[in-house]
Amino acid sequence: MLQKARSAFPLTKIRERAFEGAFFSVVMIAMAGWVYFVTLLLTRLFLWFFG
Repeated sequence: MLQKARSAFPLTKIRERAFEGAFFSVVMIAMAGWVYFVTLLLTRLFLWFFG
């Protein structure tokens, strides 16, 4: 019954997809930031060790 009521509103599905896309984008940006941070630390450690 609830599914039929929700399917009557086409904007609900679009809103859910937009929320999922925004959440995915934030997660990907956060992951890229952590990869950059770890890479920077490893590079500095490598240069300090061999420098």
